[in-house]
Amino acid sequence: MGQFILRIGLRAFLLFFFSFTLLFFLVRLLGDPAQMLLGQRSDQTSLEMIRAQLHLDKPLWLQYLYAWKDWLPYEEGRWRVPTFGTSYYYGRPVSELYGERLPATALLSIGAFIVAMALGIGGGLWHAYKPYFLLQSFSLLLLALPSYVIGIFLVVLLAFKWGEWTGLPPSGYVYFYDPILESHSYAWERLILPVVSLALRPAAYLFQLTAIQARYILREDFIRAARARGKSDLYVLRTDVLRNLFPSLATAATQWLAGLFTGALFVEELFDWPGVGKLLFSALLSSDFPLIIGIAQFSILIFVLLYAVGELLSRWSDPRLR
Repeated sequence: MGQFILRIGLRAFLLFFFSFTLLFFLVRLLGDPAQMLLGQRSDQTSLEMIRAQLHLDKPLWLQYLYAWKDWLPYEEGRWRVPTFGTSYYYGRPVSELYGERLPATALLSIGAFIVAMALGIGGGLWHAYKPYFLLQSFSLLLLALPSYVIGIFLVVLLAFKWGEWTGLPPSGYVYFYDPILESHSYAWERLILPVVSLALRPAAYLFQLTAIQARYILREDFIRAARARGKSDLYVLRTDVLRNLFPSLATAATQWLAGLFTGALFVEELFDWPGVGKLLFSALLSSDFPLIIGIAQFSILIFVLLYAVGELLSRWSDPRLR
């Protein structure tokens, strides 16, 4: 097990290393970051100043080393919190900005993940036992639609057209300041539409995966043998079907969770949700080069860590892999 953890850790590090390197050189190929930051009407003095601050006046290999330096927790003989660069629009370290917005994105992503797991796995198991053509077709439709398209449809239907009946607001965060009460309040109903918008597509994927594999497992000889011994369907489902489903579901679920953390850009902008996606959108509009790169690198790191967790869960749950 120790060798497996070491191998997964090494694979995760290599994945992050090559992704980091590819992102660095890709941004450099897109153009001059200083020119992108200042725009077309910038003067030569401002360009040279920004290039010096971003180390763009150095050779390319040295720029690459400076990019890694922002990730180091140790510098000049002392430990420090890595800055991951400094935002030129906000004038603050990227790590602080990311840390402030991460709880909002985590709340949205984890909520969507829980809903997707419940709907996808529960619906998939039900469909494996009792196939229903319309449910299958509806899941394929949801799988084909991007999350922001689903979000627009839900906002128009449930917030604007039927808003008086549903009581669901079209946008806003769950935590806000109430000027009448002069205190901070919670409005948990604001979580419903963005969570459902993000959850339906991964729910459709988990539905397809669960239904196909559960239907295959139910045809196995050991399932027929268990039923012949008088085992109930609930017992077979709990001890045989779910146990054999868990490795593939663990891998798929962790990958979708990583996608929810890193792919909520349009949904957060649509619902005015103050998360990392909205921060990235503002960074793109202002050409805040350090902030864009820092958020992208954090997204890569989250994806790699969740990938490693998925691999560990698959090995732990499947004796054949051990």
